[in-house]
Amino acid sequence: MTSRVAIIGGGLGGLTAAGLLARAGCDVTVFEAGHAPGGKAQLVSEGGVTLDTGPTLLTLPHLVRETFAKLGAEDLLPRFTELEEPCHYRFADGCELRAHKDVEKMAESAGELRPSERRGLRAFYAEAETIYKAAGEPYLEAPFEGMPDFMTRVARRGLSAVTLGMRMGTLDELARKHFKTDHMHQFVGRFATYAGASPYEASAAFAMIPHLERAFGVHHVEGGMGALGRALAQAVERQGARIKLNAKATWSQTRQGKGFEAGPRGELERFDAVVVNADPLAAAKRTAEPLALSGYVLLLEADARLSLPHHSILFARNYRQEFEQIFSGRSPEDATLYLCHPAATDGTMAPEGKSGLFVMANAPATGTADAPWPDAEWLREQCLAKLDKVAPGARFRVLAERTPSDLAKQGAPGGSIYGFLPHGKFGPFRRPRQRGEVPGLFYAGGGTHPGGGVPLVMLSGRFAAELTLAHLGRGR
Repeated sequence: MTSRVAIIGGGLGGLTAAGLLARAGCDVTVFEAGHAPGGKAQLVSEGGVTLDTGPTLLTLPHLVRETFAKLGAEDLLPRFTELEEPCHYRFADGCELRAHKDVEKMAESAGELRPSERRGLRAFYAEAETIYKAAGEPYLEAPFEGMPDFMTRVARRGLSAVTLGMRMGTLDELARKHFKTDHMHQFVGRFATYAGASPYEASAAFAMIPHLERAFGVHHVEGGMGALGRALAQAVERQGARIKLNAKATWSQTRQGKGFEAGPRGELERFDAVVVNADPLAAAKRTAEPLALSGYVLLLEADARLSLPHHSILFARNYRQEFEQIFSGRSPEDATLYLCHPAATDGTMAPEGKSGLFVMANAPATGTADAPWPDAEWLREQCLAKLDKVAPGARFRVLAERTPSDLAKQGAPGGSIYGFLPHGKFGPFRRPRQRGEVPGLFYAGGGTHPGGGVPLVMLSGRFAAELTLAHLGRGR
């Protein structure tokens, strides 16, 4: 008898699980509350300008290619372009740092800040690689089912890997070990925000992120990350899975405790297992925990083709103060901005003589689904004032604005982008697990293992499919 599986949420993690389960012979239905699949990976298009509303860059491209290969859908995969300069960092005092995949080129850029930073950069990337091999590889190898299982995988790397994990401090402490300037401390600290965390509280394990960007490159997806979500949805439907849009679904165990009922109100269907592609904190009854960062986003159209690189960071003057303010529930007085200018690489993202710009500031997770976010005007003014310094003379038109309250309306607690806050040495290991509270329930997405970012979210979908098939007696 064919097993029936419901996927609650059509984000990249849920779609990945759906496609793999359908390919394995399950009868799969995806319930997506929105008007399009892809979760946060959506597009805004207006007047020929196309911008992502969610994730804007791709690392670990092999994980994405592997997923499409497992679905027999390589022909649907959009083209990836590796960026020669992954990111351009601008500091409040006017100094700059250019990131490069080549460590020696980047060391030269760091040396312009202070000569000793050349040596520091080489040593930092060497240690970041060691951290990845000791802790990152075993963390990404399998679903996290508890510390004993994880430590067994770490121990296979040798005693030095175990020792490294035990003495690891914060990401900021690692930055200060290798670098002398505040500029480079900010550069390293920025990678904690990939998980919605503060570099002053997050583990040095997050140094594996700059290593991965250097080792595997930073890539642009032709047409935007939203195009990747649409392609994945096509691949899933090709496997025979059904995707129901505008279908806000609930789920519950049957009274007998054997299987589930899931679907929109009044249209419940019987399923053997459920994969929830939504933040698991609420279901795990952990809503009182501190939340990871939210974000304020502006999508802008410029009246000229900007000379900005594809990715830029405009750092605030006082980075520590910025995080202190955010995690005390206040919007920062001086916000660090992330800019994505996709037309710098992909001419199809804006017509000739125009540019689109994605602008994001870190923000506290204080959004509510039933009220406007009060700090939107304040951050909008900050963003536009800072843009005037890096793109003088350009005139901008607001295409869309996203606040923590908008994210809260989509189900994110407080508007937090990743939900769970991985502070502390063992923070990543307290992340809600993929195996749910009852047999047959599993989670996928950025709120569960292994964390946020497009490749890891898709990997969570792969793990969720494996766990589901094992529960159904059809896999390991």
